[in-house]
Amino acid sequence: MCLPVDGLSSSCLLLRRRRRLGTHARWAHVGAFVLGVSCLHYVSQVVVSAAAGAFTQLKVSSLAAGGLRSSVGRQNGPNFPTQPPPDFGADPDVLAATQTSPLPWGEESSWNTLMHQVFTTAMAVVVGFSLSVGVAFADDSSGAATVEAALSFIKRNYYDQTFNKQDFDGLSAKYFERARKGESAESLTRELVASLGDKYSRIVDAATFEKLMAFDPLGVGVVLTRNERKEIFVSSEPFNSSSAAKAGLRQGDIVERIDGLSLETESLFSVMDRVAQADRPEVLLAMRRGPAEMSAERWEQTLARSRTSMPQDRVETGVAPIGPDGHRVGFLRLRSFGAKSARDMAQALKEVRAQGADEFALDLRGNGGGSFQVALEIATLFLEPDSVATRVKTTSAETDQLVRVTPSAPDGSSLSGAAAAATVAREPLVVLVDQGSASASEVLAAALRGNCRAPLLGARTYGKAAVQGVFGLPNREAMAITVARYSAPTGTRIEGGIRPDGPGPGDNPFSQVASAVGLPVDFTAADYAKIDFSAARQTELLKTCRPAESW
Repeated sequence: MCLPVDGLSSSCLLLRRRRRLGTHARWAHVGAFVLGVSCLHYVSQVVVSAAAGAFTQLKVSSLAAGGLRSSVGRQNGPNFPTQPPPDFGADPDVLAATQTSPLPWGEESSWNTLMHQVFTTAMAVVVGFSLSVGVAFADDSSGAATVEAALSFIKRNYYDQTFNKQDFDGLSAKYFERARKGESAESLTRELVASLGDKYSRIVDAATFEKLMAFDPLGVGVVLTRNERKEIFVSSEPFNSSSAAKAGLRQGDIVERIDGLSLETESLFSVMDRVAQADRPEVLLAMRRGPAEMSAERWEQTLARSRTSMPQDRVETGVAPIGPDGHRVGFLRLRSFGAKSARDMAQALKEVRAQGADEFALDLRGNGGGSFQVALEIATLFLEPDSVATRVKTTSAETDQLVRVTPSAPDGSSLSGAAAAATVAREPLVVLVDQGSASASEVLAAALRGNCRAPLLGARTYGKAAVQGVFGLPNREAMAITVARYSAPTGTRIEGGIRPDGPGPGDNPFSQVASAVGLPVDFTAADYAKIDFSAARQTELLKTCRPAESW
């Protein structure tokens, strides 16, 4: 019997791994058994044959010294005619013929052959069984570890703690039992996530998981999360060829500090945000391997950061020609929220200002989301300090948590007062959205609109009000599950999409159909120049808008 901690425990897993083998494990058993028998049989044939040859050579030598005459003489009979002993020292061919002749040592050779076969078969069975058990337990262990990790992440982090009205203990027992019977971890984890009934939660295959590292603010090839002790640990094996993999970091290693910032006193989000904003080429991790209460190994590791942006994460910029009202529109298009998107957006604002732009169009059309944290960081570029950017409901909170914007300095440190206010862009702003604008895009759009900062132009957004946490699994896949749900700063629900305040500059039947099926529709500088900022700000929403803080 084992006592589960947080629904699962390593002691439970240890006991489970020692129970009977499953179907797949039995096949591993058979395969390794056959391989072991074949290999050992071949090796033992060589060894025993060599030993038999040496024995025969020794015996022949002794017979040549005089022992053969008396032996042959005593064995004379109808089947053993008397013959003179050969001169073994005279002719090698005679020696070879004598070694294969049907004399008494020929009978002894048959006995040796029988013993050889018995010996090799017995040893092959022993080694084959040992190999097969090792392979089978390795297969069973890996699958059980993956299922345990998936259940543990769901227990601690999944938004709906009724688990789609399922008994979690019963759910755990069922999937562990099937893992012990040999069902693959890949199929079990997918079925487990599907049982939650959440269309946004899913299993991410290993190749796709590696691509998701574009959203890794650390840029060192590891995924970090908290364990049941609230420690930050490496939740999956580092990605191949990453700086973390080259440095020998392992799944389960504890990260105690990042660039000197303690993870006991600061949230992981805030620390990683500061690292991303500082944008240094290296990051220093204080690591621990093993429980803190024991003589654990501790060391500091400097890792090189990969800071390349994915093409879809880069901010596309330009400045439209001077419009009829004498203003110039600077457009900033972002197709996805990656680790560097907030920093790139801040730089893009400086560039379009330098080109004479005095009005901004933030284009989020077709942006399906990305990093929730990065969307909030971009909101800080346009909202007054301490504004409510969004409301978040998590598993541990009974009420919505208000998430406020906090401007940061280039080195990642927080700003306040006049220094914080000086970082905010106050030029007229509109946000362009369509049916492809989802998740983090809707968080940013709702934040700007809910604080009366910008109207939304275009088409209704997708309507995804869920935040996914991505958790690495021991089999190198990952599990993306809903960890929170968000709403607009005013508390307005986002499910079903956000209705825009007016049409976009290029709205027509063709662009609406293209948007509905997910086809990109690019605007030219002339299209952006058509935006009437004065009319946009006179929409019914902004005329009656109250900042989120007053709700």
